[in-house]
Amino acid sequence: MLDEVLISLESIDDIKLSAIISRHGLLMVSRATQESNTDAFAALTATLHMSAESTTKRLSKEVPKSIIVETDKHNLITYAAGPNALLVVMASNEGGLGLILNEMKKAAEKIKSIV
Repeated sequence: MLDEVLISLESIDDIKLSAIISRHGLLMVSRATQESNTDAFAALTATLHMSAESTTKRLSKEVPKSIIVETDKHNLITYAAGPNALLVVMASNEGGLGLILNEMKKAAEKIKSIV
């Protein structure tokens, strides 16, 4: 069922890699259009998200829903999917970030109900 959530995200052409990971960095499921080390990707993005979450809690007493890291060519986006999971995508930054975030929000709700 989790794989189906990622398959639905593939309708967005700009997404190069998608994964559902635990908040501890364990890979649950992934889909990649390019060769990559998804286990390392899962661990590193969970660390990124949890660090940003900790910082935001200290500064504003709020918990972020998403974290976006922008490079010259790609956006790395983590999106909270309930208390146990994160949805992570690597996407070309040439596409519509708003569309990606909207679809990630919908996918995160599905993940939250599964996990």
